[in-house]
Amino acid sequence: MNKEKGFTLIEILIALAVFAILATVTSSAMYYAFNTKERVNQQADRLNVIQLAIILIERDTTQTIARTIRGNEMHLFSAFIGQPQYLELTRLGIENPNSQEKRSNLQRVAYVCHDNQLLRRSWPVLDPTNRDNYEDRILLDNLLDCKFAYLDHNLQVLSEWRENALQQNQKSQPLPKALQFNLTLKDWGKMSLLFIIPEALYAE
Repeated sequence: MNKEKGFTLIEILIALAVFAILATVTSSAMYYAFNTKERVNQQADRLNVIQLAIILIERDTTQTIARTIRGNEMHLFSAFIGQPQYLELTRLGIENPNSQEKRSNLQRVAYVCHDNQLLRRSWPVLDPTNRDNYEDRILLDNLLDCKFAYLDHNLQVLSEWRENALQQNQKSQPLPKALQFNLTLKDWGKMSLLFIIPEALYAE
Protein backbone atom coordinates (compact mmCIF):
# COMPACT_ATOMS: atom_id res chain seq x y z
CA MET A 1 0.00 0.00 0.00
CA ASN A 2 1.44 3.34 -1.11
CA LYS A 3 1.39 6.23 1.28
CA GLU A 4 1.04 9.78 -0.06
CA LYS A 5 4.19 11.71 0.61
CA GLY A 6 3.65 15.22 2.04
CA PHE A 7 5.94 18.26 2.01
CA THR A 8 8.65 18.37 4.60
CA LEU A 9 9.17 21.43 6.77
CA ILE A 10 12.34 22.33 4.87
CA GLU A 11 10.53 22.19 1.52
CA ILE A 12 7.76 24.41 2.84
CA LEU A 13 10.29 26.93 4.18
CA ILE A 14 12.14 26.96 0.85
CA ALA A 15 8.88 27.47 -1.04
CA LEU A 16 7.92 30.34 1.26
CA ALA A 17 11.35 31.93 0.83
CA VAL A 18 11.12 31.70 -2.98
CA PHE A 19 7.61 33.15 -2.89
CA ALA A 20 8.79 36.03 -0.68
CA ILE A 21 11.65 36.80 -3.09
CA LEU A 22 9.33 36.72 -6.11
CA ALA A 23 6.80 38.92 -4.32
CA THR A 24 9.53 41.45 -3.47
CA VAL A 25 10.87 41.50 -7.04
CA THR A 26 7.37 41.83 -8.47
CA SER A 27 6.36 44.65 -6.12
CA SER A 28 9.63 46.50 -6.83
CA ALA A 29 9.14 46.14 -10.58
CA MET A 30 5.56 47.38 -10.30
CA TYR A 31 6.66 50.32 -8.13
CA TYR A 32 9.33 51.42 -10.61
CA ALA A 33 6.94 50.91 -13.51
CA PHE A 34 4.27 53.08 -11.92
CA ASN A 35 6.89 55.61 -10.80
CA THR A 36 8.33 55.80 -14.33
CA LYS A 37 4.84 56.20 -15.79
CA GLU A 38 4.11 59.00 -13.32
CA ARG A 39 7.34 60.79 -14.28
CA VAL A 40 6.53 60.41 -17.97
CA ASN A 41 3.06 61.84 -17.38
CA GLN A 42 4.52 64.75 -15.42
CA GLN A 43 6.98 65.52 -18.22
CA ALA A 44 4.19 65.29 -20.80
CA ASP A 45 2.07 67.71 -18.78
CA ARG A 46 5.04 70.08 -18.45
CA LEU A 47 5.65 69.91 -22.20
CA ASN A 48 2.01 70.79 -22.88
CA VAL A 49 2.28 73.84 -20.61
CA ILE A 50 5.46 75.02 -22.35
CA GLN A 51 3.94 74.50 -25.80
CA LEU A 52 0.84 76.47 -24.83
CA ALA A 53 2.98 79.38 -23.62
CA ILE A 54 4.94 79.35 -26.89
CA ILE A 55 1.72 79.30 -28.93
CA LEU A 56 0.29 82.29 -27.02
CA ILE A 57 3.48 84.35 -27.41
CA GLU A 58 3.66 83.46 -31.11
CA ARG A 59 0.04 84.47 -31.69
CA ASP A 60 0.53 87.79 -29.94
CA THR A 61 3.77 88.66 -31.73
CA THR A 62 2.53 87.71 -35.19
CA GLN A 63 -0.54 89.92 -34.63
CA THR A 64 1.43 92.86 -33.21
CA ILE A 65 0.75 96.29 -34.76
CA ALA A 66 2.19 99.78 -34.24
CA ARG A 67 -0.71 101.24 -32.30
CA THR A 68 -0.07 103.52 -29.32
CA ILE A 69 -2.60 103.61 -26.49
CA ARG A 70 -3.91 106.10 -23.95
CA GLY A 71 -3.93 105.30 -20.27
CA ASN A 72 -4.55 107.15 -17.04
CA GLU A 73 -5.16 110.88 -17.55
CA MET A 74 -4.85 110.37 -21.33
CA HIS A 75 -1.16 109.55 -20.99
CA LEU A 76 0.26 108.09 -24.21
CA PHE A 77 2.03 104.73 -24.13
CA SER A 78 4.29 103.53 -26.95
CA ALA A 79 3.05 100.92 -29.38
CA PHE A 80 5.70 98.53 -28.03
CA ILE A 81 7.35 98.67 -24.63
CA GLY A 82 10.36 96.39 -24.31
CA GLN A 83 12.36 95.85 -21.13
CA PRO A 84 14.51 92.92 -19.95
CA GLN A 85 11.69 91.38 -17.90
CA TYR A 86 8.63 93.16 -19.25
CA LEU A 87 7.16 93.71 -22.69
CA GLU A 88 3.88 95.28 -23.73
CA LEU A 89 2.25 95.42 -27.16
CA THR A 90 -0.96 95.97 -29.10
CA ARG A 91 -2.29 93.04 -31.08
CA LEU A 92 -4.95 92.36 -33.69
CA GLY A 93 -7.27 89.41 -34.00
CA ILE A 94 -9.61 89.68 -31.04
CA GLU A 95 -12.91 88.26 -32.23
CA ASN A 96 -16.02 90.44 -32.08
CA PRO A 97 -18.56 88.77 -34.39
CA ASN A 98 -20.81 91.28 -36.15
CA SER A 99 -19.54 93.94 -33.72
CA GLN A 100 -21.94 92.63 -31.10
CA GLU A 101 -19.88 94.13 -28.28
CA LYS A 102 -18.84 97.77 -28.03
CA ARG A 103 -15.13 97.10 -28.14
CA SER A 104 -12.25 97.07 -30.56
CA ASN A 105 -10.80 93.99 -32.21
CA LEU A 106 -7.45 95.19 -30.85
CA GLN A 107 -6.08 94.24 -27.45
CA ARG A 108 -3.27 95.41 -25.23
CA VAL A 109 -1.25 92.59 -23.68
CA ALA A 110 1.98 92.29 -21.74
CA TYR A 111 4.38 89.56 -20.67
CA VAL A 112 5.92 89.82 -17.23
CA CYS A 113 8.77 87.87 -15.66
CA HIS A 114 8.04 87.98 -11.94
CA ASP A 115 8.67 85.76 -8.94
CA ASN A 116 10.00 82.79 -10.97
CA GLN A 117 6.95 82.92 -13.23
CA LEU A 118 6.00 84.13 -16.70
CA LEU A 119 2.71 86.02 -16.66
CA ARG A 120 0.52 87.11 -19.55
CA ARG A 121 -1.26 90.34 -18.69
CA SER A 122 -4.30 91.63 -20.57
CA TRP A 123 -6.54 94.67 -20.28
CA PRO A 124 -10.31 94.52 -20.88
CA VAL A 125 -10.23 97.64 -23.08
CA LEU A 126 -7.61 98.98 -25.48
CA ASP A 127 -7.33 102.48 -23.98
CA PRO A 128 -7.99 101.91 -20.28
CA THR A 129 -8.74 104.81 -17.99
CA ASN A 130 -7.38 102.67 -15.18
CA ARG A 131 -4.18 100.82 -16.04
CA ASP A 132 -4.41 98.84 -12.81
CA ASN A 133 -7.50 97.05 -14.08
CA TYR A 134 -5.91 94.03 -15.73
CA GLU A 135 -5.93 90.24 -15.56
CA ASP A 136 -2.80 88.13 -15.07
CA ARG A 137 -2.49 84.55 -16.22
CA ILE A 138 0.40 82.31 -15.19
CA LEU A 139 1.92 80.67 -18.26
CA LEU A 140 5.11 79.17 -16.80
CA ASP A 141 6.44 78.60 -13.30
CA ASN A 142 9.56 77.13 -11.69
CA LEU A 143 11.77 79.50 -13.69
CA LEU A 144 15.36 80.20 -12.69
CA ASP A 145 15.75 82.95 -15.29
CA CYS A 146 13.41 84.83 -17.61
CA LYS A 147 14.52 87.63 -19.95
CA PHE A 148 13.50 89.32 -23.18
CA ALA A 149 15.68 90.85 -25.89
CA TYR A 150 14.78 92.71 -29.08
CA LEU A 151 16.11 92.60 -32.64
CA ASP A 152 16.26 96.02 -34.32
CA HIS A 153 16.29 96.88 -38.03
CA ASN A 154 20.10 96.65 -38.08
CA LEU A 155 19.83 93.10 -36.73
CA GLN A 156 21.33 94.13 -33.41
CA VAL A 157 20.06 92.48 -30.23
CA LEU A 158 18.99 95.04 -27.63
CA SER A 159 18.14 94.48 -23.97
CA GLU A 160 15.58 97.30 -24.12
CA TRP A 161 13.41 98.64 -26.92
CA ARG A 162 13.03 102.38 -27.46
CA GLU A 163 11.10 103.95 -30.32
CA ASN A 164 13.67 106.45 -31.56
CA ALA A 165 15.06 107.48 -34.95
CA LEU A 166 18.77 106.74 -35.08
CA GLN A 167 19.69 109.39 -37.61
CA GLN A 168 18.15 112.47 -39.16
CA ASN A 169 15.59 111.67 -41.88
CA GLN A 170 15.49 108.06 -40.74
CA LYS A 171 12.08 106.65 -39.92
CA SER A 172 11.32 105.75 -36.35
CA GLN A 173 11.10 102.09 -35.46
CA PRO A 174 7.93 101.55 -33.43
CA LEU A 175 8.37 97.77 -33.44
CA PRO A 176 11.36 95.42 -33.29
CA LYS A 177 11.79 92.88 -36.07
CA ALA A 178 11.79 90.01 -33.62
CA LEU A 179 11.53 89.13 -29.97
CA GLN A 180 14.01 86.84 -28.25
CA PHE A 181 12.84 85.03 -25.14
CA ASN A 182 15.52 83.43 -22.97
CA LEU A 183 14.48 81.32 -20.02
CA THR A 184 15.89 78.70 -17.70
CA LEU A 185 13.53 76.13 -16.22
CA LYS A 186 14.40 74.18 -13.08
CA ASP A 187 13.42 70.90 -14.72
CA TRP A 188 14.26 71.50 -18.40
CA GLY A 189 17.27 73.80 -18.33
CA LYS A 190 17.92 76.69 -20.72
CA MET A 191 15.76 77.58 -23.71
CA SER A 192 16.10 80.40 -26.24
CA LEU A 193 13.11 81.19 -28.46
CA LEU A 194 12.78 83.67 -31.33
CA PHE A 195 9.45 85.18 -32.35
CA ILE A 196 9.12 87.17 -35.57
CA ILE A 197 7.03 90.37 -35.69
CA PRO A 198 5.78 90.47 -39.32
CA GLU A 199 4.51 94.07 -39.06
CA ALA A 200 8.12 95.22 -38.61
CA LEU A 201 9.91 92.49 -40.56
CA TYR A 202 8.07 93.20 -43.82
CA ALA A 203 7.66 96.96 -43.34
CA GLU A 204 10.64 97.88 -45.51
